[in-house]
Amino acid sequence: MTTSSARALSARKLEQLSSKRIDLVRLHLEEVLASSAFAGSERAQDFLRLVVEHALQGDVDALRERMIGAEMFGRPVGYDTANDSVVRVKASEVRKKLAQYYFTCKGNPSVRIELPRGSYVPTFTFAPAAFKSVAQPAPASPVSTEQTTATDDDSAAPPNVPVAPRSAAKGFRRWVLPVAGGALGLVALGSVIGYQLLKGRHGDSEPPAEIRSIVVLPLENLSGDPRQDYFADGMTEELIADLGQVSALRVISRTSAMSYKGTKKNLPDIARELGVEAVVEGAVLRDGSQVRITAQLIDARTDHRVWSRTYARDTTSVLAMQGELAQAIADEVSINVTPQEQARLSRSRPVNPAAQDLYLQGKLRTNSGNFVDAIQFLQRAIEADPNSAQAHAALADCYGWMGESGLLPYTKAFSKQKSEAFRAIELDDSLAEGHIELANATMDLDWDWETADVEFRRAKELNPNSVLAHEKYAIYLGRIGRLSEAVAEANRGLELDPVSARSFRIAGFIYYFSRQYDQALALMGKAQALDVNVPENHFLLGDIYAERGKYAEAVAEFQKNGDNAHALGHLGNAYARAGQIDAAHKTISRLEEHVRRDGVGEYEIALVYAGLGDKSNAFKWLQSAYLAHSEGLTNLRIDPCLDVLRKDPRFANLMQRVGVTQDRTALTQRSR
Repeated sequence: MTTSSARALSARKLEQLSSKRIDLVRLHLEEVLASSAFAGSERAQDFLRLVVEHALQGDVDALRERMIGAEMFGRPVGYDTANDSVVRVKASEVRKKLAQYYFTCKGNPSVRIELPRGSYVPTFTFAPAAFKSVAQPAPASPVSTEQTTATDDDSAAPPNVPVAPRSAAKGFRRWVLPVAGGALGLVALGSVIGYQLLKGRHGDSEPPAEIRSIVVLPLENLSGDPRQDYFADGMTEELIADLGQVSALRVISRTSAMSYKGTKKNLPDIARELGVEAVVEGAVLRDGSQVRITAQLIDARTDHRVWSRTYARDTTSVLAMQGELAQAIADEVSINVTPQEQARLSRSRPVNPAAQDLYLQGKLRTNSGNFVDAIQFLQRAIEADPNSAQAHAALADCYGWMGESGLLPYTKAFSKQKSEAFRAIELDDSLAEGHIELANATMDLDWDWETADVEFRRAKELNPNSVLAHEKYAIYLGRIGRLSEAVAEANRGLELDPVSARSFRIAGFIYYFSRQYDQALALMGKAQALDVNVPENHFLLGDIYAERGKYAEAVAEFQKNGDNAHALGHLGNAYARAGQIDAAHKTISRLEEHVRRDGVGEYEIALVYAGLGDKSNAFKWLQSAYLAHSEGLTNLRIDPCLDVLRKDPRFANLMQRVGVTQDRTALTQRSR
């Protein structure tokens, strides 16, 4: 539908407002403008009053961006709206204030005023209690929040109340308000569908197509305190994780979803970029020990709201609230939830508020790559609540990254990772993250490939939408030579995380190890477009250039990684293969210092000697790497830098000790 067609449709619907409805809207408007949400912002008050009055008068043509700019802000009628965003900025502020008002208001207001994203035409949703047409006795318990579509005649009850289509009507269920353990209980604002303004998306048409792909956009922090952003982000991540357990849904990952934080893009454009059919957006407000989350489900194919609901709980019940919200969304999109998934979503998960807060602070730092600080917060979270499976799994993740990055000696890092992962599983076997970390630890520490396979599969079963599970399993499959399967897993990760530099980079590594260098380079071009200043990007680009014989370009990329031991090994290998022998030996000296100081670098020294063609020293350092349990040895089967050693019997013996076997058919000849 074009913008002009949508505006004409809105005008026709607004013409159907009766005088009683208009009076209700105006009375409610004054309540909204007098609220604390709009206090102190006369411009926001004036903006909302202007658009509401134009709408009530049926003057929709005046609700164009250029016309509002001229009327309210004194702009010339023909001003350049592309370079002057004054109307868009003020509309965004008003939307936020409206959300804050409805978030904090008590009870269910008789009218709800909303300003849809991408439009300046307000919509008005009426609660059934506002009309005689629905004046029927309500049962005392369970409490019903069922909504109906009001007729044009406010004074008489209709003989037949229209029934919403199945996909929307599933949300019109009766909810019991649980009151226990200090919880505020579930507050359902219901799947509010207000009279004719929202009837246009239903009418008498067939139910909309089933939704099978969804993104949860970052929940907005309504506290007014930017320091609380981490809490809203944490709640977003928890909701994504809960929805991810529903195998029939494709749920976009946290990384891609968070890239739209603060975006000005409209929902249909976001949905197209991510390839999803529906969008969940909402907000979080934490006030003392109470948390309120509001969420609405938008069908991106029609840009219409399907469902909205607000939940309020004590902080001790916030995770249970997330599970209920995920279950409600799954119900609303007509997705079948298996009994096992239902049980996981509805399980009781008591929360220690202090520990949960520290955990979210730790996750914030983990997601930004600050593992040292993250470990401190997570350890404090465990001190506050030793039974927090999430905190143990997150701590295991940090130790794993520290080991894989060479920031801690391998055996120390992976031993800690394994211990924390075991504890997480012991506390909550249904937590996918615990199984992912145990799989990684057993692979990197014990070279126990069979256990790693079992744990990765268990993680994918528990959360089919876990990008980390798919990407780590792709790495595992590549290391044991099942490269076509590894590519498939990496591509699945890209489907779930389509605008993440990390996902493109992981897929690029898999194609690199598969000797598909052109494909790897193409993927890295996309990763660079999303995030150009990531050290891992330079690392993989250097590897690809080296295998294509572009040693100068390879050296330039590796040098951008600084004094990192892993990058130095590949830098020295590129120097050696380019004939820069002195530079290669200087790199070996730098790596020997890393070995003495940090306990990492043996495998990387072997790579440099392999590039020099010095097999004796290469195998000497590979043996040292074996004794140090170097993480690099997990790539023995597939690392192109070691191809020159593969025909030597000592190489087959080393592969056998590490637990992988030589399969020459899995590897092609080095592509220069």
